[in-house]
Amino acid sequence: MSGPIVESGTAWAPALVPPPLHRAGAIAWRVLVVVALLAIVIWLSFLLGTVTASILVALIVGATFAPVTRGLRARGWSKAKASAVVTVSAVLVAGAVITLVILAFVPYAGQIATELSNGAAEFKARLQDAQLSPAAATAIENGLAAARGWIAGELAGIAGNVAGAVTVAILSLFLTYYVLADGDSLWSRIVQSTDDRHRAHVEATGWDAIDRVGGYLRGTGILAGVRAIICFVLLILFGVPLAAPLAVLVFAGGFIPYIGPLVATLAVLLTALGTVGSQATIILFVLLGIATVLQNQLLRPVIYGHSIHLHPAVILIALPIAGYVAGMIGLFAALPVIAFVVAIGGTVLELLEPPERDDSRVVSGWLDRVAQWSWRALAIIGVVGVLVFLIAQVPLVIIPIIVAAVIAASIAPLSRNLQRRGWSASRAAATVTGGTFLLLLFVVILAVFQFAGPIVESVQASVDGAQQANSTTQGDLQALVGLAANIGMQVVGAVGAVVDLVGTLALILVLSPILAFYMLRDAPRGWALVISRATPWRRKLLHEGGVDATEILGGYMLGTAAISAVGAISQLLIMLLLGLPFAVPIAILSFIACFIPYIGGFVTTGLAFLIAVAYGTPPQIVIMFIYTIVFNLVQGNIVTPLVYSRTVSLHPAVVLLSIPAGAALAGIAGMFLIVPILAVIKTTWRSVVLLLGDKPAAPPAPPAPAEDPDRVASAVLLPKPAD
Repeated sequence: MSGPIVESGTAWAPALVPPPLHRAGAIAWRVLVVVALLAIVIWLSFLLGTVTASILVALIVGATFAPVTRGLRARGWSKAKASAVVTVSAVLVAGAVITLVILAFVPYAGQIATELSNGAAEFKARLQDAQLSPAAATAIENGLAAARGWIAGELAGIAGNVAGAVTVAILSLFLTYYVLADGDSLWSRIVQSTDDRHRAHVEATGWDAIDRVGGYLRGTGILAGVRAIICFVLLILFGVPLAAPLAVLVFAGGFIPYIGPLVATLAVLLTALGTVGSQATIILFVLLGIATVLQNQLLRPVIYGHSIHLHPAVILIALPIAGYVAGMIGLFAALPVIAFVVAIGGTVLELLEPPERDDSRVVSGWLDRVAQWSWRALAIIGVVGVLVFLIAQVPLVIIPIIVAAVIAASIAPLSRNLQRRGWSASRAAATVTGGTFLLLLFVVILAVFQFAGPIVESVQASVDGAQQANSTTQGDLQALVGLAANIGMQVVGAVGAVVDLVGTLALILVLSPILAFYMLRDAPRGWALVISRATPWRRKLLHEGGVDATEILGGYMLGTAAISAVGAISQLLIMLLLGLPFAVPIAILSFIACFIPYIGGFVTTGLAFLIAVAYGTPPQIVIMFIYTIVFNLVQGNIVTPLVYSRTVSLHPAVVLLSIPAGAALAGIAGMFLIVPILAVIKTTWRSVVLLLGDKPAAPPAPPAPAEDPDRVASAVLLPKPAD
């Protein structure tokens, strides 16, 4: 009788089922776990849509302008200077394009949709005059109606999602700088993590892929611009209305191979058919066709040069899938992403292969390795998901604990100072937590009386200011009105949610300081009890990880509080000096919102500026505009990165991306907590990896400078464990 079925790393033991079924099953489960992990990653990408879109846009823009940055650095420019100059140049180019789209396209999106309907009706009438067979006429009409509906729907989506586009544009702006400044360092660290056999090949292939993708994007931009200019000139010559918006549409469509130019040309021809007649439309169609042929034959080979060329079948299969999955962003990013994957995919597969090839393996080495990683990752994700679900079921227990931990970590230095002066642990903890409770109570009472009512009026004033600016510019700033209204609704909605949960907040306000008191007083003994079961070397790692986590958490909260206080005071002073209304509620909002890095200050200064537009004189508006720009530049590029680099050691790009990610995952609470959580993870992950591994062969050498004994002995909350 045959033995049991055993799957090994290289071959199969005697099987009870036919070998083909063994092989098929071995491949199938591996494919299933890989696909399951990819599905979760894609789901998270959609959940964090703003973050995903911002990263894609920044990477694409960075690949496009990377050669310019390298050229400047080769001439002796510093990395920061070269990246800043190229980023500013890219922003000016992108800003010009966006301004062109906003001014020449968005206000006319509705008119274009109307002209498309008129052109479709005219085309239908021409089909009836041509006396085609009913089946052919119906098929043409259905296809035309579907295309026209898709174009109109996308136009409405672009015009109606201005706020989301602005958010992605702002995030992409900062990320582009970091991609240009630190992208090569990050890529070098990734390359250094590979084995010696493939390191040089991976690095060369990666840079070559980036150069090819950048060349493709630059060439596509040039060809799209040439096509748009030709279309604009022809439309002017033939007297077709909406020439500028249609040319912008042709330019945007040029970044979507095959489908984009086809759809844009169809929109142009339908508009021409409904306005200048069939004969002029036919001539226009012929001229556009000739121009396209000349571009493909003369310009395309010269402009693209050494870039990635994908088979047309791959493009035609990938684009509909990307459009269905991710809309316009998917259509824009699909080809660069696929091109990069195709360029570096072979090298990655070679990297995943075992050092020694074994032809007797049931499955390929790279598939086996990826599958082994995938099912373990799925198990970890499952455990984390269960924990998150359980935590979400008892928010009134978890939230006070989290708030208490934050309070305890923030005020622990004060408690330590008092204990060094001879105070007992209980007395010191009671004093600092009591003072913190009174301070929080004062802030809450002040916010209720100065903030709850006037904030609605101040938000409405900011919307009025946006409408006034839009009227002054004769409707060119309609997008600003939508953005102000969207932000205002978010602020008012958040205030309303807080008011609805006033009982819960009161409970949290009472419980959190009490829990913080016990954490300050008893955390050393409690943590020592928790880690007492661990082996000595793991106990040391656990202690150091706990110390680092509490220090990082406390430093982050104190640093953020300082940033928020400076922002609120400066905003209060500038509004009082200018005599603007709602200075106090906006200052309180600024203090609270600045706990959300970057975005909080941007939102509150924007609201204050719109209030100045609504109530101020021209000099006051100019002064407020200058203050808004200077404040965001100084806080976003100097103060915040400096504070966070010293307190949480997080890269500014990570902090910037974490805010919308936290909002998507957990709302306002996620925006407040995501940065300290990431900081704690960054600080402790190495200790976690060591804890999950085997005992080191030899203890690591101590650092050169002597460690502060106070930090080890009393740390923040934790004691030094016995060896």
